Amino acid sequence: MAGESESGRNRNERQEHDQKTRAYEETTGNPYHLSKVARGVVGAVAAIMVIALTGLFVSGAIHW
Repeated sequence: MAGESESGRNRNERQEHDQKTRAYEETTGNPYHLSKVARGVVGAVAAIMVIALTGLFVSGAIHW
């Protein structure tokens, strides 16, 4: 049992498990399975659209 932890896993198995856990956590509750960076970009684009449309409504350039 040399080279194994108390859980019976060696270092490579633990690293693989950690990577799978991180990947799962990144996509849990994320129906489109987007990465954190992609979610940030989508959020930024959505915020820009809301601000732009609000500005256009307030200026009278577009009407409801």
